[in-house]
Amino acid sequence: MDEPEQRVSIDQLQVGMHIRLETWMDHPFLFSSFKIRNEKQLQQLRSLGISHVLCDLGKSDLPPLPPRTAGAPPPPPPPPDPELEAMWEEKKRRRDRLLRQREALGQCERQFAAGASTVKSLLRNLFSRPHESIEQAQSLVSGMVDSMLADKDVVLHLVNAKAGDENAYYHALNVTVLALILGKEAQLSAGDMRGLGLGALLHDIGREKIPSQILLNKSPWTKAECSFYQQHVAYGVDMARRLPGMSDTATEIIAKHHEMLDGSGYPERLKEGQIGRLARIVGIANAFDNLCNRPNPGDSMTPAEAISFMFKKETGKYDLVLLQLFIRCMGVYPPGTVVQLSNGQIGLVMSVNPGQLLHPSLLLYEPGVPKEEALWMDMRESPELGIAKVLRPAELDRAVLAYLDPRTRVSYFTEGALTARRGV
Repeated sequence: MDEPEQRVSIDQLQVGMHIRLETWMDHPFLFSSFKIRNEKQLQQLRSLGISHVLCDLGKSDLPPLPPRTAGAPPPPPPPPDPELEAMWEEKKRRRDRLLRQREALGQCERQFAAGASTVKSLLRNLFSRPHESIEQAQSLVSGMVDSMLADKDVVLHLVNAKAGDENAYYHALNVTVLALILGKEAQLSAGDMRGLGLGALLHDIGREKIPSQILLNKSPWTKAECSFYQQHVAYGVDMARRLPGMSDTATEIIAKHHEMLDGSGYPERLKEGQIGRLARIVGIANAFDNLCNRPNPGDSMTPAEAISFMFKKETGKYDLVLLQLFIRCMGVYPPGTVVQLSNGQIGLVMSVNPGQLLHPSLLLYEPGVPKEEALWMDMRESPELGIAKVLRPAELDRAVLAYLDPRTRVSYFTEGALTARRGV
């Protein structure tokens, strides 16, 4: 069992002690919890005017010094330190960047909510107002495609989507975002991207004809229920053929998004050359989202586990070149992954930095910072830190779990994804 933290006077500190400063705003260090590395850092701590800190004896190399005897003169204040002033300035810059990042993420989440609302509307009205719904779907997809093709580096963000009866709409939007990101990485043309996006958005329209008692059943399906569910592909193809303006490309995606290269998919058990490239892309995006967002959240994999499972356990099912591109898009640590850094800090991966997959951006667990102001750290700015390991939510302390709030439902979006056409 971990030893509790001990409150000690600033005069009792020495190099090798692991400490925690209680308020993030009252010091210039990036982290509130760290091991004192050298005498210089010790002097900087003493110059802050802080009377006490918390000491973690279990992580310290040395115990605190004895308390200063009553009447003993306090040590002289250290001389002004230009390095300390620079640290304060850098921390202010980080706070300003943090504010901008939080605003960008908030905009991203608002766009995701608007997109999910649009998907809900068009799917519900697909046959009562087919022309309007297809135009709505095409406009939504075009906005996303235009935005992605305009940006050199598309940054994939984790967004906060509440679980509930909106899952089908979140799934459709998630698969569309992931498929388009993979399509961009695969260097598809603008026309193919639009066909890909429309097929991904409508890939599950046949589920409308599956009884809700099957769709909402969180227990393992019986063989009969599984067989019934698989009929959603045929239903979807039939529905797509009756919709005005549906391209053959989108219809083929609906028909083949569950087919696997090794012939283990359904409904036709097609193999390799019988499955088009765009259907292969949607198949990867669909499988990943289904692994991360099971009907029963307790059965869901973390994003990192889902990537690993698809690559190591199901490689023969997917186009290997596309799967490798997907891993490059998602990163070694996909958004939604909880990690522990080399300094012991815990964070939730919020976005992947293109070109630097080992250095994502994290939401940090920092007890001295209110949850609603949680720190965001771009690991590219701290090259001395690495990711030591991936953590499952079940491994987290209750306080860390409540603070980071790893999503029960993992959803993704990109900055500006809807701005090109919809002005959201």
